[in-house]
Amino acid sequence: MPFISLRSQLALVAVALVVTGCAAGSPPPVPADAGPARPAPAGPLVAPDWRIGDRWVYEWTSGKENGTKTLEVVDVRDLDGVRYYVVRLGDSEHYYTPALHWAAAVREGRVEARMLPPLPWFAWPLVPGARWAHQGRFEQREGVVAYDDRFAVIGPETVEVPAGRYEAVKLVRETNRRDADEYWYAPDVRWHARWLGRRGDVQFEERLREYRPAPRPR
Repeated sequence: MPFISLRSQLALVAVALVVTGCAAGSPPPVPADAGPARPAPAGPLVAPDWRIGDRWVYEWTSGKENGTKTLEVVDVRDLDGVRYYVVRLGDSEHYYTPALHWAAAVREGRVEARMLPPLPWFAWPLVPGARWAHQGRFEQREGVVAYDDRFAVIGPETVEVPAGRYEAVKLVRETNRRDADEYWYAPDVRWHARWLGRRGDVQFEERLREYRPAPRPR
């Protein structure tokens, strides 16, 4: 996300995902649906199938700053026997596992930051009450930071954002630092529709403005 450091961007992500670069000249927002949100699929939610061309536009605020950012799946790569989605954000590429765990940020072919093991924003299937933990090393040029995070699935909630109204599942993340996150995964958009978090004394929010899925077989 453009309004915070690379370290903070990791904590947001997926995409991880909250990073740099406002999108200039973004298309106008899609009008919100005036009708009720579509019901969420029955049963536990499994990991979405991302395709090259999937594209999300978010409006963000952070303190007194605001803007938009665009993320797009640009490739699917196999590295050392592991498959990754490659998501372009500004002039960087972010690597996610098929479970949407954030692994690394790459710019001009060079790894600028990575998390070992990848940061598990989601643990599939998403079931209300599920909990999991992550201990890892966030490595970047400035040094290494130890992460000790705890995640939980709170349950279903309806969220209304500029892109429309969605049935979603709320998740939370707590850390051993002054960071915290609440985010709403919406099956209809295959990622979060809203993100609310804190990095130290700064609060930020992301709200989906537009989702353009890549073509899929009928």
